[in-house]
Amino acid sequence: MKRTAALFLALLLAYAVPAAAAEAPASLIPEAWLLLDPVPAPLPAFHDETPGGFGVADLLENPSRDPALPAPRAGDADPRPGAPARTWRVVEAAGGLDLAAPDAATPAEAWLSLRLESDRWRKTTLELAGAHPVAAWLDGETVALKEKDDGAAREGELTLTMGKHALLLLAVYDPEESDPWRVAATLALSDGAGLDAGVDPRRETTIRDILDAPRVDEAVISADGARVACVLGANLPDGKAESWIEIRDAEDGRLLHARRGDDAPSGLAWAPTGSRLSFSTTGEEGGTIWILDLDGGAATPLLRDVPELGAYAWAPDGASIVYGVTEKPDPDPRHVHRLREVDDRLPWFRDRTRLVQVAVPGGASRRLTAGDASPFGWRISPAGDRLLFFRDRPDYAARPYVARELVVLDLATLETHRILDDPWIDDARWSPDGRRLLLQGSPSAFGGLGRAADLPDGVTPNDYGGQLYVFDPATGEAEPITLDFDPSVADCSWHRDGRIYARATDGQSVRLFLRDGKEWRALDAGVEVVSAWDPAREARKAVALGSGAVTPQKVVVMDLRRNRARVVLDPGAARFRDVTFGRVEDFRATLPNGEVLDGRVHYPRDYDPAKRYPAIVYYYGGTSPITRDFGGRYPKNVWTGQGYFVYVPEPSGALGYGQAFAARHVNDWGRLTADEVIEGTRAFLEAHAAVDPERVGCMGASYGGFLTEYLLTRTDIFACGVSHAGISSLSSYWGEGYWGYNYGVRALANAFPWNDRELYVEQSPLFHADKITTPLLMLHGDADPNVPLGESDQLFAALKLLGRDVEYVRVGGQQHWILERGRRIVWNDTILAYLARYLKGRPEWWNALYPDPGAAE
Repeated sequence: MKRTAALFLALLLAYAVPAAAAEAPASLIPEAWLLLDPVPAPLPAFHDETPGGFGVADLLENPSRDPALPAPRAGDADPRPGAPARTWRVVEAAGGLDLAAPDAATPAEAWLSLRLESDRWRKTTLELAGAHPVAAWLDGETVALKEKDDGAAREGELTLTMGKHALLLLAVYDPEESDPWRVAATLALSDGAGLDAGVDPRRETTIRDILDAPRVDEAVISADGARVACVLGANLPDGKAESWIEIRDAEDGRLLHARRGDDAPSGLAWAPTGSRLSFSTTGEEGGTIWILDLDGGAATPLLRDVPELGAYAWAPDGASIVYGVTEKPDPDPRHVHRLREVDDRLPWFRDRTRLVQVAVPGGASRRLTAGDASPFGWRISPAGDRLLFFRDRPDYAARPYVARELVVLDLATLETHRILDDPWIDDARWSPDGRRLLLQGSPSAFGGLGRAADLPDGVTPNDYGGQLYVFDPATGEAEPITLDFDPSVADCSWHRDGRIYARATDGQSVRLFLRDGKEWRALDAGVEVVSAWDPAREARKAVALGSGAVTPQKVVVMDLRRNRARVVLDPGAARFRDVTFGRVEDFRATLPNGEVLDGRVHYPRDYDPAKRYPAIVYYYGGTSPITRDFGGRYPKNVWTGQGYFVYVPEPSGALGYGQAFAARHVNDWGRLTADEVIEGTRAFLEAHAAVDPERVGCMGASYGGFLTEYLLTRTDIFACGVSHAGISSLSSYWGEGYWGYNYGVRALANAFPWNDRELYVEQSPLFHADKITTPLLMLHGDADPNVPLGESDQLFAALKLLGRDVEYVRVGGQQHWILERGRRIVWNDTILAYLARYLKGRPEWWNALYPDPGAAE
């Protein structure tokens, strides 16, 4: 019986092996193209003169359409000067495409477009058969084509990352060429299958979408709520940035006015009355404040070339503007610097801001403030007769190690009156009648008046938490108005209608709220995360900028009376028209201690429940939750477009879940949060059978980078980890980082290296480096003053000495965030290539980015 079974198995294998071992196709021939039909392309006048001639081949160097434009879709119109408008259409061309010149004696051109989709990073060879001239571009970049030895074809190398790419061809008909006008394309498949060619425009999100899509940087609404002004920005195809101003109708979004040509306009502000809009620009000589009169259509400078011009605000009567200007001290010619205070190491510590008032129109001005301390957070009273601002001085007697006073300046006499001393108050706004103030600060303000009832005695609150107080300067009494309000206030407004509005972090969302009587209720902005907003002065309307987990940025106008919102501008609509996203679901994990960990799961864009996928666990773990906004520096949609699940847990300590939850951040540094991430990941894996538990990576930045390093000392459930600007030693970070000492005021409350060794040593990954056995990638901007470079240097040295699998990439000239476009792309690709290496078993991309010394070219 056993011999019979063995013989049967041998016969089965004998027949099965040839089929399984059948060679994969060596090449891919596109079956369809998008075609822009041939049109005559006559050579320019005097083309036959020497010098200055112009031949048929020169048409390739001077294409009639910009190859960097977004890839076309079937049905897109493409007008051209001197020729009828054409439309891109789908043509079948499995064996090549035969083209017909409109006139056999005249040069002609045709455009072809194709989408290439690769399941990995790869290099492939594009061969274009045909005797007539042809040029190619991949994602807007020129493909270097070389003529083959037989002269009947050209070939070039394509480098493809995972995802879709746009291949564009310009085919030129040469009347002097006797062969038929024909284009045939072949793509080599030397590394097997996984490459497709077609005309389906649907694609994944890329890092270039995040960086280059048009965006709105500022939006303000006119006093009557009728118009919205925006500053828009975008990166051009060559990577250069541009910005401009648009003014739109607040009802239907119609474009009413556009202004281009200014140097990076910012600081948009509507005048309190009339149809004047102000903005500022900065040039080599200084800043200029412009006033654009929409009735007259002219923009005139109110102030020109003011060195170190800062923020400004209109007076309520529209007759003047108050602005700030910074004075910088002269450097010591001896090239020494004696530190006066702890923060004197900060380059801006000795700068001083002065306030100036200037008449509109005319420009006559007067100085409002002087002295050793800079005014900040300043607001003009509703009557325009007083100015409110804060001033700080160092005070090491107690946290937060600063003495802060709130001052009122009489604009008639320039006399001042100090109305409050409280270092835990951060912002102040006038009531509509100018008698009271709406103060924003931490739970510790007013001696702990803002502590929620569920915060146990002896527990230090998270003093990043945004609380609101109504303060009466006449009596010195304050009323906390957010004690029972779990969301954390980011900013607020006391409207002229008497209502108080607040933008607040509410778990994973950022929403607008209205205080109606004693109760707070949410308003519908139509987006998951409101990033900025501006209320109308005279109307119950507001403009808001916002986005969602799979919703690019929008500008919405809110009817505050009816609680309705409508989109008036979708700046990225054209860029994202063909982008598809994976679904996003809330995922709340029940932990072993019975608590519920909030979070969400982003599914791969190509999700198929029959497949198994790698996953990324992305967290912050600091004082802020990871909100459901689009894009950002750590874009989940880019990762899901690469075929990953993304699990985002919200560990203890984040704002927006109430004070008791937020207070867990203080002096934790992984004690609670590491276990929560580990157990949350286990619950995520148990609930998502499509995730391969052997291919899960973890990633975080800043505090999240610390958490990556700390997690890898505690668990081996991750296949790799990524730490950007991570903190490896709490004591060195506390003493050296720009944010270390100051962040420690709240996150390391009353804990210091000399009184809490347990925290500073035992919670520091560096002192447990020998426990890290998981492959780790560390990234750091080499000019980062917030988390100094040494935090990665020292852990890298430790892991190398321990013989661990560690990679370390510094990004030149970048600080805590990688912002420069070209370096941001390389940084992004570095992360994706590393994840592909360890979570997909595909090291080719990483090896191409960072070849080992001596490796073959």
